[in-house]
Amino acid sequence: MFDLFIKKLKKDPTIKRHVLKSISWRFIGSIDTVILGWIISGQIGMGLKIGGLELFTKLLFYFIHERIWQKIRFGKLSKSAKADNVRREVAPNLFAYATNITKSDREKLNNHKAFTIWLTGLPASGKSSIAKELETQLHQREYRSYCLDGDNTRLGINSDLSFSDEDRKENIRRVAEICKLFNDSGIIIIASFISPFELDRLNAKKIIGSENFIEVFVDANVETCKQRDKKGLYKLAAQGKLKNFTGVNSPYERPASPDIHLRSDSMNIEMCVNQIINTLSERKLLVYTKAMQLS
Repeated sequence: MFDLFIKKLKKDPTIKRHVLKSISWRFIGSIDTVILGWIISGQIGMGLKIGGLELFTKLLFYFIHERIWQKIRFGKLSKSAKADNVRREVAPNLFAYATNITKSDREKLNNHKAFTIWLTGLPASGKSSIAKELETQLHQREYRSYCLDGDNTRLGINSDLSFSDEDRKENIRRVAEICKLFNDSGIIIIASFISPFELDRLNAKKIIGSENFIEVFVDANVETCKQRDKKGLYKLAAQGKLKNFTGVNSPYERPASPDIHLRSDSMNIEMCVNQIINTLSERKLLVYTKAMQLS
């Protein structure tokens, strides 16, 4: 029982705060009770007994009360609401900085267009493997590209986010802003993210710009994903050891009309990458800017 409490203490630091609040407040209350018991009974010993008993019982009940209210969302602002408040507060003092060099100038220097290839799909559907090979193929063709992967960003800039629906939304928003900056610098971004919610993907598209956003649905059935899952995450989720896992205990909203639809359960990596490159070529995204100027 004690070991379980210690584990929870390490996982949730607010427990320490609630314990200290419980002790400090009840200590003050118990001093009052001791004094009242002493005055009423005329015996300091009786006052101490009453105060000690009251300290223990109310300490316990107060701590339980605090922990229950910690889980109740009533009266709490969500992270997104807090962020909106901050934006409204600082917005009047911020001004967009315009550089002399434009995205078009950087594209000409790199000799190709810049855009974002957004890979979405279930965990272990093949997104990262496809992204990795796609980046290799683009590099060999002398396109400047960079891969953004869900795990990598969560180990860095998004390390403070959980897998709650609210934090997933913030995760995708931050990534979209990064993609936008990379694209503005003239770099092709290959973003590999589960991004399970349609609204979040639409928001990413809005941030990056519809003209720069290519949605690729890496489609594989759950059984295939489970077989490919080297991390064993599907198994952990099925056992209840992993919460909010997409495809098991958290939903995945399939893209209604992706720009590219890859059946990764029946296509190998090479076929998937070729389909992406062919589609991008047909849409004249994989063209050299100097060649365009000459034509």
